Amino acid sequence: MDRCINLQQLLNLQELNVSRCGELEEITVPESKEAFLGDPKENPTKWLGDPIIRRISYIKNLEKNFQNLNVKANVLYSRRDDIKGEISRPGSKGTATNECENWLKEVERLQDKVNVIEKEYHEEEKCLMGWCPDVSLRLKLGKRVVESTNSIIDLLEKSASWVGGVVVDAPTKIAEPVPAPTIERNTSTDRTLQKILGCIKDIKKQKIGIWGMGGVGKTTVMENLNNSLEITQLFEIVIWVTVSKGWSLRNVQNEIAKRLSLNLGSDESNENMRRRIYQKLKRKKFILLLDDMWEKIELDNVGIPHLNQENGSKVVLTTRRQQVCKSMDTYEEIKVDILSEEEAWKLFQRKVGDVVTYPSIQSLAKDVVKECHGLPLAIIVVGASLRKEEDVHVWKNALDELRLPTTSDIEDMEEQVFKRLKFSFDRLNNDNTKNCFLKLTIEV
Repeated sequence: MDRCINLQQLLNLQELNVSRCGELEEITVPESKEAFLGDPKENPTKWLGDPIIRRISYIKNLEKNFQNLNVKANVLYSRRDDIKGEISRPGSKGTATNECENWLKEVERLQDKVNVIEKEYHEEEKCLMGWCPDVSLRLKLGKRVVESTNSIIDLLEKSASWVGGVVVDAPTKIAEPVPAPTIERNTSTDRTLQKILGCIKDIKKQKIGIWGMGGVGKTTVMENLNNSLEITQLFEIVIWVTVSKGWSLRNVQNEIAKRLSLNLGSDESNENMRRRIYQKLKRKKFILLLDDMWEKIELDNVGIPHLNQENGSKVVLTTRRQQVCKSMDTYEEIKVDILSEEEAWKLFQRKVGDVVTYPSIQSLAKDVVKECHGLPLAIIVVGASLRKEEDVHVWKNALDELRLPTTSDIEDMEEQVFKRLKFSFDRLNNDNTKNCFLKLTIEV
């Protein structure tokens, strides 16, 4: 017997919930849409907008519409994957635009909906095999299939209309953190750092110089200054440059340009780079940290705008010689002093370990610390070479070596660091380790 649906039931499909096929017997559906709505030429508006036609289409074309949904969804997912690949491309320093981020979130939400539809569709297929369709649920499912397909089309059209691309330059961080030893509170190093921060907050002091002998901890102070929360709250950007003895104007410019995300041309002149740096910095409140300076640098030649109270920008430099500070017209020169005996002993204990408390070693250990003359770098290096050493003879030999006179012509204070480094270097077991020692940058 034919299994059909009558017209009145179709007109009330939203309320219809047929669970047994027998209820549909002896009822026929008109053979054409004209039977419902008449001649389309005479009443086109009714044809185009009538909800009954749409409802019939949701039910009749469910299989075809579901296949179309899957095709469109796969195109959308491929587009999404391409966009994610562009954003995460190796070497890319950009980030997704806000519009692109929102688009990706919409795609994820829509994919969840499509997954639910797919599950319900396959359940509906099983029901049809038993000739027991739930017409109301089939109608709702068909409608969601069409709506989701339209949403996919909208998202594809939106992504195709992006003019500026999906990636923009990532915003420059105020400061790029550098590895730095922790400074304990109420130590001489901490007091030096706080003094520098006080000078930075003084609007009358645009240039601050930090000076002291090699190995005394100037770079440690500078690293902690770079990483401090207070600095990020005072400036729009923090720029770190390690100058070193063999510096050049172009190297300094390159480091600053890199921090400012300026693209560098290999054939670009120093003068052109100078103008570009100036243009980038002139409207920013910046702080420039110049570590390990050996002589005067003309900041104007680098491209650094004139510092004044109005723009609030600052320059902080470290050097071994106070004269370099004065040549840079610093408003304040802060000397980094050696550690006190107590601070030196605590640092040495941390590096060597509990072995320094052994009765047979403690007095030798304290004499070794005295030979380091309060220099953090010397204490760290010597301490590392004696770490967990329990042999008293090794400690005695170490002390004797540290007390040997040197024939080096290095300046008196720096000579102390040199002797301690040489002691640690000589204790290394093989040439490869010694080469690594020479290449390593030691944190102080």
